[in-house]
Amino acid sequence: MIIQVILPPLPAEFIVIGAGKLYGVLFTTVVAGTGLWIGSLIVYYIGRNLHDKFDRFFNRQKVAAILKKVRAYKSVLLWIRILPYNPSDIISYTAGIAKIERKHFFGITLVTSYIRCFVLALLGSFIISLKSIFIVGGLLVFSAVGAHFFLQHNSPKAHYPRP
Repeated sequence: MIIQVILPPLPAEFIVIGAGKLYGVLFTTVVAGTGLWIGSLIVYYIGRNLHDKFDRFFNRQKVAAILKKVRAYKSVLLWIRILPYNPSDIISYTAGIAKIERKHFFGITLVTSYIRCFVLALLGSFIISLKSIFIVGGLLVFSAVGAHFFLQHNSPKAHYPRP
């Protein structure tokens, strides 16, 4: 899981679902949740280091405005990580680049890492046939679509000029 966070193309959901089936919910939650949390901390510090090394870039007016908005919605951004198929790794990098307070990032990330891994491991434990694989996959897709609509209708509207 640590490697999965640092190298985003690896599918965390499939790793945790498969481990939940093979090793059980509790063991998978502890191991995968710890790995996800540690990997997220590493990526957060990489983001902070990027900000420090490229300070001039991140202080440009447009980039600084984006980072200010990220800081304003930091809690929502960090809690989104609880959902499957979210850009968890990118959120960790962004939190580091935006220099979100360590304590805030560490605490929410700790909770979301374990809950996310528990839910995925639990889904994996229900896989007993091809039909159950489709049900688990459908639940993942449904949660992603539901989260998209929730966020789209409950997030502040961006004010971009129309082309």
